[in-house]
Amino acid sequence: MKYQVNESLCVGCGLCVDVCPVKAITISDIAKIDVDLCTGCGTCVNVCRKGAIVEVPVETVKENLPVPVAITSGIANAIGSIGSTIKRYTNSSAQTGSRQGSTGRGGGRGRGGGGCRNNKKNKRR
Repeated sequence: MKYQVNESLCVGCGLCVDVCPVKAITISDIAKIDVDLCTGCGTCVNVCRKGAIVEVPVETVKENLPVPVAITSGIANAIGSIGSTIKRYTNSSAQTGSRQGSTGRGGGRGRGGGGCRNNKKNKRR
């Protein structure tokens, strides 16, 4: 999380500037937080007597930054391939139907069909 100053509440006292360990806060008339320097430690929030420093999600702080097209198209391609894989498996299982009554090695829960040859319960006497 990052923090922003609510300009209507800030009185410019400077307490937040004094406690910021990375010097991300400056004051002219009111406090201003450099979101690139802020580490999100929250020390400034604890000392602000007016409650002017509020926590905001990083996405909200940097919402106007452009996202590279290569990244967005790569995500879209990945979602598309996952979607088609899910569709393929869902459709194929619906077409095969139930496997009950099929014959083959170890098919089913009957006596001795488990394929475990060393199990004494499965050996016929």
